[in-house]
Amino acid sequence: MSNATSFGRQSTTYAKGRPGYPKELYEWIVANSPDTQKAWDVGCGSGQATRSLADYFTHVRATDISNSQIAAAAPHPNIDYAVAQAHQSGLPSKCADTITVATALHWFADKSFWNEVSRVGKAGGLFCAWTYQLPNAPRDVMKDYLKPVYDLIDPYWAEGNRVCMAGYDADNLNCNLPALETPDLNADYDWTALQITDFAQSWSAHLRARENGHSKRLETLRDNFVERYKDQSIAVSLPLSIFAARMG
Repeated sequence: MSNATSFGRQSTTYAKGRPGYPKELYEWIVANSPDTQKAWDVGCGSGQATRSLADYFTHVRATDISNSQIAAAAPHPNIDYAVAQAHQSGLPSKCADTITVATALHWFADKSFWNEVSRVGKAGGLFCAWTYQLPNAPRDVMKDYLKPVYDLIDPYWAEGNRVCMAGYDADNLNCNLPALETPDLNADYDWTALQITDFAQSWSAHLRARENGHSKRLETLRDNFVERYKDQSIAVSLPLSIFAARMG
């Protein structure tokens, strides 16, 4: 769990740098949920996915282990934010039509969490988790910025990050629930160079690299990249790895 709490040390950077997810993902979740009365969004961070879920569900309970992440989340009338560990939600039994985890499950996919999912989820309800994978961009952008950053921070990815890179599946998530077929989706954006660097700086490996003496080199890569591309629109694609299961 210590890797998960690293996001709390840069909650402002995380809130600024993390994008949302495509509407097709939420439409698929709603189409496969038995009802839309209540969703539990686990490891919600500063609420990037939570706010979108609130457009589809009457009530969303959003929990995160980090006080500072919850403090950075924008309020919404349909959302109840709370500081809680993933395996101790504080929710009543069999109350959630859908349980979601956006780019966080790799930090806490253990037996205690799956026991909580089984307790909180309604019979026949939907569990859905997804994660960004490393972004794709035009060749020059990869060469000038993303590839050098990848190479520099690679030793600082934690085991959970490696699960993201491999892609979610029942085995690496320790899940015994019946898995569902999921769509192939990308999150596609037109970003400026500054938005790309903000996203990179929100990665936990980037934070750990900065804390381990690479701050100056990463700042130089960022500044040179932003200076070269300025406000130019850059096509960026973030592949999503999606895992879903039917709750018993």
